[in-house]
Amino acid sequence: MQRRIEYAEQSDEQLVHLLADGDSRALGVLSERHARPGYSLALRILRDPGWAEEVSQDVFLRLWTKPELYDPTRGELRRWLLSVAHHAAIDGLRGRRGTARAHDGGSAPLDGLAEPGIDPAESAWRHLRAETVRAALTLLPAAQREAVELVYYRGLSQSEVAEHTGQPLGTVKTRIRLGLNKLKQALEGIEVTDL
Repeated sequence: MQRRIEYAEQSDEQLVHLLADGDSRALGVLSERHARPGYSLALRILRDPGWAEEVSQDVFLRLWTKPELYDPTRGELRRWLLSVAHHAAIDGLRGRRGTARAHDGGSAPLDGLAEPGIDPAESAWRHLRAETVRAALTLLPAAQREAVELVYYRGLSQSEVAEHTGQPLGTVKTRIRLGLNKLKQALEGIEVTDL
């Protein structure tokens, strides 16, 4: 007689092993546990709820089709999933701007991603630095903040920012320069140990 599996009691690693055996219920439990953080991360990067949902679903599709890519010796599943979601969202932004590899209609969105292997400590450090910069951005005047965010978060060129905002290129360059100077001043007082 086959023993009934209590999915909710299984660890992430055990559920991934069940996935490798084709158990779709394990995927449902993992999705319930970990989909929200991946979606939230993708939403912060993409700023589009539908697109963020698509990235989140693609992450779990990748886990379903290639569970062997997750190596539990390299860290927790949640961190791996967040790393894959981050890479997919950034790749999606690059693709939308036309600077990423060409997408053919038949390939899966995450097929070209390398296996994420980011050290969890490095990932946490990057997150803290990013949060500190985001907090400093709120101190900038709105026009400077918009110009800086469009260049550094959306990846637009200064010319594209001028077109996007309807401002002259010289004005955009000045706003970016002033904004970066104010950010530098705001961040100079923060010691590395404060993070």
